[in-house]
Amino acid sequence: MPRAKKSPPIVVSSGLTVEQFGEYIVPSVWKDEELLRWPPDVFALVAALLLKSGAYAHAVSGWQRHGKLEQWIKDIRAIGNAWGQKPEQPPKQVRSWFQMLCKNRSVPVERVCAKGDLCAALIELCAAADEACVGVGCTLLNPAAAANEFRKQASKRLAETALTQQVSTLCKRVHHSTVRVLPKLHTPQSGITIRSFTHNLALCPAGDVKVQWAECLSEHRHCLNLLLAPWPLAVAPAAFQAVEKSSAELPDLARGFGFFEYNPPDGNDKLSRAEKDKELFGYLNGLLSNAKKAVSRIDGVVFPELALTAAQYEEISDILMDEGIFLICGVRDTPPPGKKAAQNYLRFDIPFSPPMSHRQDKHHRWRLDQRQIVQYGLGSCLDVAANWWEHIPIRNRELYFVVLDNWLTVCPLICEDLARQDPIAELVRAVGPNLVIALLMDGPQLPSRWPARYATVLADDPGSSVLTLTSVGMAELSRPPSIAAGSRAIALWKDAKTGEAISIELPKYKHGAVLSLSRIFVKEYAADGRDDGGATGYPTLTGVHYVSYH
Repeated sequence: MPRAKKSPPIVVSSGLTVEQFGEYIVPSVWKDEELLRWPPDVFALVAALLLKSGAYAHAVSGWQRHGKLEQWIKDIRAIGNAWGQKPEQPPKQVRSWFQMLCKNRSVPVERVCAKGDLCAALIELCAAADEACVGVGCTLLNPAAAANEFRKQASKRLAETALTQQVSTLCKRVHHSTVRVLPKLHTPQSGITIRSFTHNLALCPAGDVKVQWAECLSEHRHCLNLLLAPWPLAVAPAAFQAVEKSSAELPDLARGFGFFEYNPPDGNDKLSRAEKDKELFGYLNGLLSNAKKAVSRIDGVVFPELALTAAQYEEISDILMDEGIFLICGVRDTPPPGKKAAQNYLRFDIPFSPPMSHRQDKHHRWRLDQRQIVQYGLGSCLDVAANWWEHIPIRNRELYFVVLDNWLTVCPLICEDLARQDPIAELVRAVGPNLVIALLMDGPQLPSRWPARYATVLADDPGSSVLTLTSVGMAELSRPPSIAAGSRAIALWKDAKTGEAISIELPKYKHGAVLSLSRIFVKEYAADGRDDGGATGYPTLTGVHYVSYH
């Protein structure tokens, strides 16, 4: 019998190599050492490789550090500082670590963890780049960072890339469609992820979210006073209206689904609309006056989701900008040209010079199901047998980080964006803003409800303080099964340092609340052993004052 032929050997691909991965992150990276002249680019490459390979875990698993921890930290800070002082002349240690990376270009990414010397070089490059960028993104409030030309130029680049690319990033050679690098405010103090490794630089994923960074105030404050304006004071079920199929953006939804719009009656003629506006402006003026009597100075005013029309917002913004008060507000607007669906977005206006204005559209539609229709008593307007989608367009996703002080970088969100993890949660956790403000169209803000659950997630990791705000009208309209009587809990506060979530319950005959936020500075540690010298600011709630508009 003829001898059976042997099957050809199975060739197992060695997979993506360090060289190939590096070319993807930074094209032509291996040709010269030009990359080393801009620390954020180096960080983007090495942090992305540490993440892709899983080698970041070796920082807590016996990596080959040279010398004792205390001496290593002292040395790495000196190297990082020298690099930041003269990035055009990278320190010899930086060049040596990069040469080790070049030497291992043929290593498969999945095998990086097995190469101790390569892991050590990546971790030390990451740490040195982080130390080179102390204060980046906050130079208006940090004289030491402003005096450093590299850090000043890096901060300037954040604003320039926001204008030219619509996406802020610290990188020069690494395109934002690959990865992005942003300043960082918090280092998680539990668990172990790539976010555990740096104090000053955040590795952010590329994706559909346009992230923008802005430095806005150049005034140091030990405390920030926020006036919460939970408007409207009353919401009727009739404000929730079913959208006719002929008027819907998508007229052929699946059976059992429909669209609704929040459309409170602002008046059917100019006179009645003027009366409504007069009521609103009188409410705000009265609140502001009494709030100033209570705490002397108001720094910012916050309205809930969908609180004002676009026209009302513009008028109120002009008034507050003249008084040096910033404004965060949920806005409802008519459909954009050629569209049918109304708009739901937030505005964040800051009395900078010149004034700065940011718009951020809602990323997720609200879905009303039977439980919520019953909870808000909407059965007379919406069929409980159907599921109702909020009739708004889903536009390009944007996320803003706004620096208001050296201890306070704010990230505003709208309702569902707090609960839905994609696509922004990874970005929020990477940067770790000091304060997240979520504008809601929701029921009472109680520790037992969903906003407290998601606020606790962000307080745990990365350590952000979280403020949620809804209107008095929505809070009182809501009758969850767990609440025997109506609640006026308009806001909820949660931070990482002072314990349980705090519900802000508005007393009867009061129409707003002033929150005094003070900062405490805490020493945070990176996974490689470096601390930040106690420079991380934690906003904490140190005062609640209820005010009326009378």
